[in-house]
Amino acid sequence: MEPSSGTSHHGTHQHRISFQRSGHTWCLQWQSGDEETLIDTIAALAADPKCPLDTFDQALVEQHLQFESK
Repeated sequence: MEPSSGTSHHGTHQHRISFQRSGHTWCLQWQSGDEETLIDTIAALAADPKCPLDTFDQALVEQHLQFESK
């Protein structure tokens, strides 16, 4: 998982993580304050049997968010 963050030209703090899963690189981007939406979205993807993401990937993203908030 490769985290990064920065400030956009609009002054909002943007975050991004990327990871590889099933031959695909997943890049997730969000702005500060949108963490709950990201968690809901990754949970929905992990619950979708057509999506290669699973609850392990969900846990990794949630762990990253917890680490970043400290």
